[in-house]
Amino acid sequence: MHTSHTPRYRIQTRLGLAWFVFLFLLFVYWLRLDFAHQSQLAEAQERAELRASQTAHALSTQVNTQLMGIHFMLEHLAEHWVDHDETVFRKLIDLSQDGIFKGSLDVISVTDTEGNVVFNSNTQQGQFLDNISMADRSYFQQLTHPDTEGFLISAPALNMMTQRWTVQFSHRMLDNGQFAGIITASVPVEHLAEAFKQVFPAKEDVVLLTLNDGQYLARTHALKASLTTKVPADRDFIQNPEQISGNYSVVAPIDGVERIYAWHRIHGFPVVLSLGLGKDQVLGPVSRSIQESRQQNFIGTILLLLAALWITRLVFNQAKQNRSILQAKERLTTLLNQLPSGALLEDENSVIVAANAKLCALLNIDLKPNSLVGLHHDQFLTMLQEEQASWLPLASITLEQGQFTEEIYSSSGHILKVDWVPIQRDHRYLGHVWFIQDISSRKQKEQALQTLATTDPLTGLHNRRSFLDTLQQQLELSQVDLPGALLMIDIDHFKKVNDTYGHPVGDRVIQNVTQAIHDTVRKDDFSGRLGGEEFAVLLPQVTLQQALQVAEHIRQNVETTITPLETETVRVTVSIGVTSMYGKDKNSIQIAADQALYTAKNSGRNRVCHNA
Repeated sequence: MHTSHTPRYRIQTRLGLAWFVFLFLLFVYWLRLDFAHQSQLAEAQERAELRASQTAHALSTQVNTQLMGIHFMLEHLAEHWVDHDETVFRKLIDLSQDGIFKGSLDVISVTDTEGNVVFNSNTQQGQFLDNISMADRSYFQQLTHPDTEGFLISAPALNMMTQRWTVQFSHRMLDNGQFAGIITASVPVEHLAEAFKQVFPAKEDVVLLTLNDGQYLARTHALKASLTTKVPADRDFIQNPEQISGNYSVVAPIDGVERIYAWHRIHGFPVVLSLGLGKDQVLGPVSRSIQESRQQNFIGTILLLLAALWITRLVFNQAKQNRSILQAKERLTTLLNQLPSGALLEDENSVIVAANAKLCALLNIDLKPNSLVGLHHDQFLTMLQEEQASWLPLASITLEQGQFTEEIYSSSGHILKVDWVPIQRDHRYLGHVWFIQDISSRKQKEQALQTLATTDPLTGLHNRRSFLDTLQQQLELSQVDLPGALLMIDIDHFKKVNDTYGHPVGDRVIQNVTQAIHDTVRKDDFSGRLGGEEFAVLLPQVTLQQALQVAEHIRQNVETTITPLETETVRVTVSIGVTSMYGKDKNSIQIAADQALYTAKNSGRNRVCHNA
């Protein structure tokens, strides 16, 4: 400390050195703060890309289902047209209109081998058709070649009759193996985009469908402006045609909005689904948080500089020491109250030095933070409920552990993060700080994303990827005396159900079969939908005989389950293949179960077969 006998030049030298160190530390602090902010932004963008990728994958699955439905519908209609029962043909079109197209189908047309339109769903049966030729249309010319795909999706075109932009889905017709013309379904682009628009109504977000060459098929916003254009040729999915999915960030030339994009190719179709999340909207909260942090740290830096100036003044004026200490405490209180979490500062003797209002709110303490100053930690715990006191277990923490962090699930349903941070200087223990933060909202968002990535949307069962991951885990736990078993379940003649009643009824049948499986298996068993009408059940720690009994119960429950319609009921059966788990890997057990299922199918269906 400075005394009246200390030479003035020595005090100035020491103060100059202290100021140099202080400013250097501030400079290092701001460098680290800027690095932390950049890392925070990068992490937020990474989370946004992950969210976009997972959502794009889920949406692409829905689009794949929709396109497969259109493909199947056109294939089915083509078969009926060759039979040329126009009455049945029109009824099937009506079912498709009410089913997969949700009443938005523009027109179904049929051409002969020369490209002349011989049927138009917008005309009455027997009504005279105008002489219209599709021979010059690119999709007709492509489908006349037998080496091309039999199902094509064409760029949007303006229907001169309805003045609506439509996408043409065309299918080659064959009669005894010979080209017999094409059948085309014209679907308004609004129909393709409407479902996505309901999920992403904000203009900052966009979902778009394009062909592999970048030609727009549909877009949730700025739809009309996009129909006659293509996305720029430098997009990832155009530059890398072998790539299945990817991410990129770019400013959309159509509306000038910068977005974080995730894209995914639709399996089996030349279509790409892209989801763009508005960058300002996604990163806005983080950017604002960083801005607030910068402002708060700037204020803190100013306060620290002021405090340093006060300390410098104290060296020359000992009489002002008490006043400077009081102001420093006020600054500390201000900083604590700016923290997003509850804070409790205790000295080396576990006596409370400071607390903030957020801490009192989280612990339901009806006192001002200043009222806690001077209390010992044990006295403070007596003011809390038993559950809350257990969040701050000072007795179980040692200095050697360093920083301590724990997530706590409260009885009120909240998830709290509790941090204990020791304060040390030159290996000397000076006290510690408790931080308590409510992270319930963040955890809920993480859980929602996890559920979206692992659950089949129609049945609520594990999706294929999630089920196969669980299968891999259970194979490693299988024992020779209780090997466990895998059941592969397939609905018999399910295509006939869809052909007869339409896909909505087919979905209800799948849901009823799901319920029958759920009602049969144990709580610890795992059920999954592998795709279409194919299910799988994993039975850990059972013998093969027990597994066969469970499979038979499932078969019986499905056989007695009905799906009521207005005038009739739909009944289905299932074929089940069973195999034990012990001694197999993920590939061999699937092959064994599939072989057992194949045996059940070839043996007359509606039965259980096993393959050891």
